[in-house]
Amino acid sequence: MYLAIDDTDSSQGMCTTFLLTEIIERSGLDIIGMPALVRLNPTVPFKTRGNGALRVNLGHGEGETRVIGVFGNRPITAFQHGSEAVTEREMIDMAEPVVREFAELGDDNTNPGIAVSRHGLPEEFYWRAVRDFLTVEDAEEFLKKNGAMYVRIKKGRGIIGSAAALSWKGARKTYELLAYRYPHPEPIPQDMRMSMASMADTIPGTFNNVDRNNRHAAIFPSEKTPVILGIRGRDPEALLGQGIGMVISWNVGHDRILVYESNQATDDHIIENPGKLEDYHTYRITGRVLSSPYSIRGSHYFCNIQWKESTVKIAAFEPTKEFRRTFRQLAQGDMITVYGSFISGTINVEKLDLVGRAMLYEKSSPGCPVCHKQMENHGHGDYRCRTCGERLKVPHYTVVNRGLSEGQYDVPVIARRHLSRPFDFSAQTVGSIRR
Repeated sequence: MYLAIDDTDSSQGMCTTFLLTEIIERSGLDIIGMPALVRLNPTVPFKTRGNGALRVNLGHGEGETRVIGVFGNRPITAFQHGSEAVTEREMIDMAEPVVREFAELGDDNTNPGIAVSRHGLPEEFYWRAVRDFLTVEDAEEFLKKNGAMYVRIKKGRGIIGSAAALSWKGARKTYELLAYRYPHPEPIPQDMRMSMASMADTIPGTFNNVDRNNRHAAIFPSEKTPVILGIRGRDPEALLGQGIGMVISWNVGHDRILVYESNQATDDHIIENPGKLEDYHTYRITGRVLSSPYSIRGSHYFCNIQWKESTVKIAAFEPTKEFRRTFRQLAQGDMITVYGSFISGTINVEKLDLVGRAMLYEKSSPGCPVCHKQMENHGHGDYRCRTCGERLKVPHYTVVNRGLSEGQYDVPVIARRHLSRPFDFSAQTVGSIRR
């Protein structure tokens, strides 16, 4: 039986992934396959934090097994196959009290939803939820149409994410190891955080662990939640083996570890070559730079590009740190592909591909063709040699060395979204680096 939950946390605490571990622990059922952490449209205005929904298949396990986590000193095993052990109603009755006990229900923006189904649901709802702006009514209609049972708590917006998690097929996926301590872990000193995040970088296939330029240990959450740390990777076996072993060796006071499959770092949220731009969507568009970038107070940078028949404003905001150095070197005539969310008429760039670089020239007085001395500019196309009197009308042009090459540029790890795929997974990306 598939169970999905969403919207149980707030900006002040809790994490839906931890709440799922509590349901697993209390259920006494087997995990079939790997639990899923499914991120949704990152631009929706009423999200709590990372806009991630959770899904797990619980029942009587069958077939091959593998260890996907540790609760206390007890290994947590996932089965390759399984059969149903409870009804939809029994699953709801088991999960709902846990959600009500742990969810941040005192927060106006926390509105949990629970959904259960005997099977995965059609994938089209996932793609709408990760790219579009949906309503509770959209989710209810979809769940009813496909025979799923659900519960709304308060406004129940969480059924949108729950429905999306049930419909995610994972054609593209990564993985994340999460370690927990409830109610929340003790603070870890910054130097120790940086050291541990750098060690996580040695696990094959991991990414977005650390930003050394900005002294940011990205494996640690910034909010106060039961999550101690999370290590993301492309190789599940490396996380299940070396990753779990490393976290245990750190002795950070964890009481649970669990590895999830996820749509993080897949770019699933990006709409390519849209017909038009709408607020609260994320796009990939290609256009020609119309003006040199300019800055406003707060060190935010903007410029305009020509896209189809429209002029579109793009921005690199202060949180993108050194990426702004790349952005402000753009020049009129550059052809670029930008990826970013469109809000209030502006694309907030989360990565950039300089497809074609415009040639810029600098004008100067020419050298005298007779005595090879530098000529003087007397204005209006009149260049004269003080030594021999030779005169020319054409200035000398040299190509400006801009220090910006064609290529792909990521924002630094500190500014990277959960869903954003680094241009090159084969290198550890720190800051704005050309690929």
